[in-house]
Amino acid sequence: MGKSSAATYEKSGVSFDRKETFLGELLRWVKRTEKLPAASQRPLLPNGYYASVLDLGLPVGIAFTTDGVGSKILVAEQAGDFSGIGIDCVAMNVNDLLCVGALPVALVDYIAMQAPPPSVGAQIGKSLYEGAKQAGISIPGGELAQLPDMIRGLKPGEGIDLAASAIGTVAKEHLSNGQGIVPGDVLVGIASNGVHSNGFTLVREICFKRARLSTELRVPELGATVGEALLAPTAIYVPQFRKLAELDLRPRAAMHITGGGYLNLLRAATRDISFVIDAPPAIPPVFSWLQRLGGVTDEEMHRVFNLGVGMVLVVAPAKIGATLAALGKRGWPKAAVIGRVERARGKSVRFPTRGLVGEGTAFRRK
Repeated sequence: MGKSSAATYEKSGVSFDRKETFLGELLRWVKRTEKLPAASQRPLLPNGYYASVLDLGLPVGIAFTTDGVGSKILVAEQAGDFSGIGIDCVAMNVNDLLCVGALPVALVDYIAMQAPPPSVGAQIGKSLYEGAKQAGISIPGGELAQLPDMIRGLKPGEGIDLAASAIGTVAKEHLSNGQGIVPGDVLVGIASNGVHSNGFTLVREICFKRARLSTELRVPELGATVGEALLAPTAIYVPQFRKLAELDLRPRAAMHITGGGYLNLLRAATRDISFVIDAPPAIPPVFSWLQRLGGVTDEEMHRVFNLGVGMVLVVAPAKIGATLAALGKRGWPKAAVIGRVERARGKSVRFPTRGLVGEGTAFRRK
């Protein structure tokens, strides 16, 4: 398949550049709220990091974030299986809280819908419970909005969207925003559980628009149906971080690999450094299958998907052994050293063994 016919996020309808332009216009006004007379709580992190943290004049800051499951919910609708969607919603929020050094406390959900059957509500509710159980949080409230003129699904009347906001707490001395990263630090990758809840506009373009597959089709190399492979719920990393906190092994920084793939590492680069990933884990079969099915380039795969690593920790060399031992005791998901931090001119993510360099919003060949 030639490059002109290769599937890309842009062709499937998602543009990083348009998103950044829209976000820039939005933030131009949103950032002004920090200086409003009534805004007495000072933010401890710049707008745009993984989560926000407010200084309430206490030893701890209040961290909060918001996120949804995106168009993965359309695959759930197509397969008639919402049993993991609530876990995805919890994971997308609590994992971002971990990146600022916070531990999550609670989450409230927001569901916008047409009129799906009650069985969908039961599946989503049960999966939200399972996600909360894994994260050790409560769901004390939420909001349900019936918006038939706005929400559209694959089946008439059954459209639904799921998002949430989560809060957590972080001691000010443990606040993490990447400023503690120094050359020589080590990168530890914690395994993902498949595609997680990102890049599904491209996934759906490949699987259902181009290849016209059914979610019930069994794919031998995946050992699962298309639906089962794509709907594997996002891993929740809270238990691992709680263990690290208990042992005083908090990482210098943590980066949740979500939309933008490995370029998410650059969000923690406060100075000119390069994240050199010279020992990446083997790419899981689901990603190799998607790449081959859609003729997707290596550059596009690395800027869209997690490719087997859902969270990257930046760890001081002296703490590597203890950190890996602590993570190993948690069982799945697996953790391993995948690279290091180097001095550089500019900020980049490099894959020497794969011949790729990521800068800004894209990867290119070296």
